[in-house]
Amino acid sequence: MNSYPHEFLAHPQPLMFVAGLNPASRGRSISSASTTSNRRPSGGASSLLEPSTAGNAALTTPITSPIPRNDSLPSPLDGAGDADQKDNDDKEEILKDEELDERDKEFEELVYNLRGALTPMGGKGKVWLGQEGRRDFRIVLVDKGVRLPMRKISPSSSSTSQSIADLPTSPHSPFSPLIPSSPLYPDGLIAPVWVRKHAELVPSVFVLFLRLYESKPVPPSDDPEVNSAKEAANKAMEKDQDDQLIREIGDRRRRLGERGIKLTVVLMASAATLDSPALDPRLSYLRRASALSAKASLFVLTPVPADQLPDFVQSLQDALYDSAMEYYSNHGKRVRRKRSRVPVSQNILSPTSPQAQGQGPRALGPQGWAVRYDWKAGWFAEVKGDFDAARRHYEDCWNELARMFSSTTTLPPRTKRWAEAKVLADCVAVRICKLLLYDDQGPRVLNPFFVHLKRFGDLSRGWGIGEETFEFWSWIARQYRIFAELLEMAQQSGMRIASLAPPTFPTAVAAAAPPPPDYYTTPISSGNPLQVLQQPAFYYYTAATCSIQRQVRYQEALAAENDALSSEAGSTSGHVSTAPGFANEKKVDHAALVIELFTKAYSLLKEQDHAQNRMALFVAFRIAEVYCQSAQYDMALRFFDRISQGFKREGWSPIVIQIRKLWYECAQQTGNVESAARLLVDMMSPDSGVEGEERAALQEDLLSLLKTTAPSSSEPTVVDLEGQSSLLEAQAGFWHSESAVSRSVPYQVVLRCPEKVDIGDIQFSSLKISWSDDREDTIINASDHTPVETEFVKVNHGEESKASLKWPPNHFLVINGEITGDVEGEVRISGLKLGLQQGSWNLDVLLSPGELVEWITPKRGIVPVQALSPSVDFVHQPHDLDVEIIHVPSAFVGEDVAVTIKATNQDDREMDVVLSVFLQPGEGDEDEGSTITIDDQLSPTLLKDVSLGSLSPSASTSKTITLRAPMEGTKIIDFSLQSTVKLPPPKTLSPTPDDQRTEEITRTAVIPVLRPFEVKMAVNYSQRLEGSEGAHAIVGILVEVPGPRGVRVEKIQLLDNSDEEERDVKLVSSSLDLEGDESLPQDWDQSTSYALSAKFALSPGLRGGTAGDPTKAPANLVFTWKSDPSKSAITTVHPLPALFIESPRESYLIPTLHLPAPPSVRIHQPFDITLTILNTHPTSSATSVNVVGETKDNFVWLGNRNILLSPALKPGEERIMKCKLVALSIGEDGWVEVPRFSVFEGEGEDREEVRVNGQTMVCVRP
Repeated sequence: MNSYPHEFLAHPQPLMFVAGLNPASRGRSISSASTTSNRRPSGGASSLLEPSTAGNAALTTPITSPIPRNDSLPSPLDGAGDADQKDNDDKEEILKDEELDERDKEFEELVYNLRGALTPMGGKGKVWLGQEGRRDFRIVLVDKGVRLPMRKISPSSSSTSQSIADLPTSPHSPFSPLIPSSPLYPDGLIAPVWVRKHAELVPSVFVLFLRLYESKPVPPSDDPEVNSAKEAANKAMEKDQDDQLIREIGDRRRRLGERGIKLTVVLMASAATLDSPALDPRLSYLRRASALSAKASLFVLTPVPADQLPDFVQSLQDALYDSAMEYYSNHGKRVRRKRSRVPVSQNILSPTSPQAQGQGPRALGPQGWAVRYDWKAGWFAEVKGDFDAARRHYEDCWNELARMFSSTTTLPPRTKRWAEAKVLADCVAVRICKLLLYDDQGPRVLNPFFVHLKRFGDLSRGWGIGEETFEFWSWIARQYRIFAELLEMAQQSGMRIASLAPPTFPTAVAAAAPPPPDYYTTPISSGNPLQVLQQPAFYYYTAATCSIQRQVRYQEALAAENDALSSEAGSTSGHVSTAPGFANEKKVDHAALVIELFTKAYSLLKEQDHAQNRMALFVAFRIAEVYCQSAQYDMALRFFDRISQGFKREGWSPIVIQIRKLWYECAQQTGNVESAARLLVDMMSPDSGVEGEERAALQEDLLSLLKTTAPSSSEPTVVDLEGQSSLLEAQAGFWHSESAVSRSVPYQVVLRCPEKVDIGDIQFSSLKISWSDDREDTIINASDHTPVETEFVKVNHGEESKASLKWPPNHFLVINGEITGDVEGEVRISGLKLGLQQGSWNLDVLLSPGELVEWITPKRGIVPVQALSPSVDFVHQPHDLDVEIIHVPSAFVGEDVAVTIKATNQDDREMDVVLSVFLQPGEGDEDEGSTITIDDQLSPTLLKDVSLGSLSPSASTSKTITLRAPMEGTKIIDFSLQSTVKLPPPKTLSPTPDDQRTEEITRTAVIPVLRPFEVKMAVNYSQRLEGSEGAHAIVGILVEVPGPRGVRVEKIQLLDNSDEEERDVKLVSSSLDLEGDESLPQDWDQSTSYALSAKFALSPGLRGGTAGDPTKAPANLVFTWKSDPSKSAITTVHPLPALFIESPRESYLIPTLHLPAPPSVRIHQPFDITLTILNTHPTSSATSVNVVGETKDNFVWLGNRNILLSPALKPGEERIMKCKLVALSIGEDGWVEVPRFSVFEGEGEDREEVRVNGQTMVCVRP
């Protein structure tokens, strides 16, 4: 952006002048200022706001503010006292001076901090302002007597000999084209000095800092009259100083108000003055007397720390922002009024005037005035923050400029005004694009940018500045560069540009003539990248390609000039090119310019994602290319060295070919023989792009280089051809993909010379085969044998191997060998190194072998069934340990089950075996009590590291584990056997991590745990008869064996669980009493079923139920059995189900209350009520029924109200009870509720209340 005036590009900010903050001189403060007689009038300072009438006055002339004299204040009592009193007064004055000096220091520090806070806000304007900074002022510190530029001058006062006839007599701006002394006279459009005037010299608000006078404190005195006199003197001095302050502020306000500039005064006062109750009236008087406005015109500031001043400055800006906007709005309105008065077509000069007939300078036409007013209106709208209006004004300005350029009569090409207008048009286009970006309308910004390029590109061709001139490409490159800088600024401020797929960089010709937006009339699958907003790097790259075209056209013009000078006529006359700016173009470093643009694009692309980094690699190649073309070969070599491998990895063969050629050229020019040798070998590769005679000469060039030169270092020169097509086609592979440690595996390496490669005269000295592990390289030295078409070489470990190491086209070298692995791991051939030694040269060519497709033999190639492998994996021979687990198919609950594990060593090595057993827990987290036991070790879960001893080959051992499960379920036992074998010592120097190897074998045993007996039970309760007590229950029992294993039952018992004291359930008899023990023992299996029965007596309960615990088993069925005759007997208990008849939840009693019919009674007279209770149970009597009548205030009972029914209420019986009541009062409406009856059934904890039915309201009459 440095190619254009900064004023035309910078974002305008409202301007604020701050005066009164000049560093104060060391002396007495303003509080001890001189009286009116020795103080300069304030009008002198205020008069400096306007320029003097001298014609040569500068635009701005800082004038030092008048400094008050430091004379002492006159004492009101001078001469009134004696000498002693005067001495005391002098001492007091000294103390006061010291106190005032301390106060002055505070204000000097405040002024210093204010200057530090405000100075950074007055720097150079920025082209791009972020969202948060667009409301900030540009603050300039000025002197109190600063001169503002002249507003208007008379044309006659600045007339020159070259004046226009009929000049206007009214005053105009010094920068108007109508003023002869103006730099724009007579037909200029707009000058940067106009922008500088409003951006730097004429403020919208003027802030004046002044020190508020503060009286000295009156020292205490014994004489009241002296104190009163001193206080009166202080008030008089304060009044005098305030009057002078009012005159100074008022005069300055008047002069600034004539130009519409707001004045704001900031009074600096101490904290003590700020807290004084007299301050508010004093400030009100100062404001009214100086005619300051009531809004944001007077502030008071006390000395505060420096970190609090930014808040004050921000609040000051916020308070004055509206006033500044009003100032610029008035300017904008004035400019728009002038614009509206410009006619559509107007000739200032009549056709018969001397100037119109070519006898004088021609004045600015209507289009020029329209351009001026549109620019000014856009600038004032932009400073207000109305970007939409500003953009419209700038667009009108650009359109008027385009129309002016269309006429060579209005703007003749290659004139001063033409050049100024062209610069203005470019800057207007930039401002339009910037305002669109401010509104976050990124895609729309391309339209005005390309319209500007196309329109002025077409105009340039009409002016004779087309694609064949360097001027045209210079202008195109400048437009793309400034557009890229604008986008970069926008991104730094937070604007996001979508990172699309890497675009195709446009050519310079396409960038110079971009298609219009409606170029694509129908949708297509791809688009022109110029029509999509790209990252700034895209436009930096485009600017660089246009700069390259600029350099090419300049070189053509320079060659034409040299040809003309070389001719006889040219050498005699001294030919000079007629192209404008050609002399300046000679001073331009085109290569540096192009490299700068490419570097910017490269830096931005490196910050993007991986896809953009690939484009950055291409831009780096363009940088190296420019370095090479500009004869900066050292820099080009550095770039080629850095980027060549990247292009090889990416597979950009065309670029790799170009890099080789340019790299070799740079190496030749710089004398870098190492790089030249590497490149010669690289260019011999089949896909290097070198063909024909040039390829045939590469071998001779390399040999000649090795014979005639010497490397700069004794270190080997390495040529890395890995990962690409190289001199030789290398393949390597192994016969097996896996092998046991200490066994040998055959491998083969095949080197073939491609048909296009000619290296038959190069005698390599050695071939090294590198391995992926730490074993030594296999070396094959050169022999004197004549190379044959297919040469076989056998490589033996520890023996020297030789081969011809020459490869005419289509010749093979087949290397066969074997490797042995001493340790575990994968081994592959990691690389091949061809050594070439000649003279002082030691050249190493690195090759990367591919996969071996077929195994080559002297007769033919072999493709094995198992497929050749690029690597071999050496593994240890697995331990051959046979494990067998023996156990029963199922176990019974409570039984000890033996699980035997047997291990047999079928290996040829002795091994140590260790056993670990893990019993998996059952479902749920609770411990069910299962255990496993080995020897004397017992555990609920894990038995670890039980040694089985050392097993020699063919030996076996076993171990028995005992499982006991108290609950039914499935038990899973995991067995882990760890076998350890000692390893033989390694044959190589490779260190081994350990001298033994341990392997693990796991097995799992699943054992279902079943109940030994499956017992099915059914209960039948006897029907209760009239008068019986309790009931009888018959329990039927059926016993079966569920498991596949049989059991031997030795004894069956039925044991009563009833307590002697509470025998609610009593065992009466069972079928076991009849059978006895003669039938046992018996052998039972899955086909066995055994039945028995038992009779129980049940005690009666509530409502026909039975007494007892519903959760308690009345008896237990006990089995004594064995699963193996050799084992001890096991007892299994099966509880019988609880015998209990549950009482019904609802009572079988139905109580009903019957009132007199009709329900009407008289007060104080007894009446009958009847309660009936019906037992609806079919068989059971209600034995404990109690009726209770409740008391109530309105009634009294006659007779017993607590009744116990006796005898018991039989099934189906209804009992009638009559009671008498007396009503004592009448209710509000006569209806009263009688006392309620409560009926209870049962006793103790079983007692329950029964709901009573019937009506409860009676009508009581007097």
